[in-house]
Amino acid sequence: MKIAVAMSGGVDSSAAAQLLLNTGHEIVGFTMRQFDDKRFGYEEHAGIEQAIRDARKVADFLGIEHHVIDLRDKFDEIVVKQFVEEYKSARTPNPCTLCNPTIKWGAFLNAILELGADKVATGHYARILEEDGIFYLQEGIDKGKDQTYMLWGLSQEQLARTMFPVGTMTKDEIRKLAILAGLPVASKKDSQEICFIPGKYQDFLKQEIMMEPGDIVLPNGKVIGKHFGLPLYTIGQRKGLNTPWSDPLYVLKLDARKNRVIVTDNPDDLLQDKFYISDVNWFGKRPRDLKDVTVQIRYNSAPVKVESLAKKGPVFEVVMAKAKKAITPGQSAVFYRGETLIGGGIIR
Repeated sequence: MKIAVAMSGGVDSSAAAQLLLNTGHEIVGFTMRQFDDKRFGYEEHAGIEQAIRDARKVADFLGIEHHVIDLRDKFDEIVVKQFVEEYKSARTPNPCTLCNPTIKWGAFLNAILELGADKVATGHYARILEEDGIFYLQEGIDKGKDQTYMLWGLSQEQLARTMFPVGTMTKDEIRKLAILAGLPVASKKDSQEICFIPGKYQDFLKQEIMMEPGDIVLPNGKVIGKHFGLPLYTIGQRKGLNTPWSDPLYVLKLDARKNRVIVTDNPDDLLQDKFYISDVNWFGKRPRDLKDVTVQIRYNSAPVKVESLAKKGPVFEVVMAKAKKAITPGQSAVFYRGETLIGGGIIR
């Protein structure tokens, strides 16, 4: 096969290319240029251009072709625009879960396939399981680095074209492999979560959104302070409220209609055992038997057993066996049976 490796310039994708060289297949490197460094405030040796340079160094070292695919317009139109719009609507988005199915495994994968590749390989810590013609994602062997949560939106067609060479290894093993192989990026630090924002996301939002100050109120409506703009706050937030109070305060809700930040001094108010999701993607059929089915409401949060999962018009109602704090609209709820990801959706 001709296997395209999505090379980000980091150690994981570089190690994936190194591992695949031993398989006897034709290996080609691809990197996507998804944004302009200057627009987002990257320094010379920290942004996408540096990532491209690093990926090219690795490709040259391995003796494989390397191509750059320009997706700046699509990335800006789909990912950055929705990121901003979600914050405008008082939600807290996860741009990676949108980028993966639409850009990385969407426009990027399509361009790769058009250039003759059979499959794409990435440096994600995940594994693919096929059962009865259905593709599922399984957690990577290294649970601390598992990235399946971010991949719940991938389609069957996308999964069928995908390989995860590092998913059966730990991060320590990957580092050692990179060092022993002499890869130019063997000691490079891991990348940050939001690729297009080098600093605080709040600073980026201040550039993109006209902030409208409003009231900070208690659940009973009592005004106790002023906020600096709803996009700067998220459910469960404790720091940066700038409101003197005898006890610690937590953001309980963002009221977009009245432009209010509702806070509480009782952390138990943040507990919920029921929530709703939309834009759901199931790998296979929706699970009817909920035995061993758990849900994860944030990246790296502990999974909780699902008690019930019911279709309610355009959304699903999810009831958990145990209440969780700060269930946040805009974030992803991802469902697992054991270590197998079976679907996900957006919290509403």
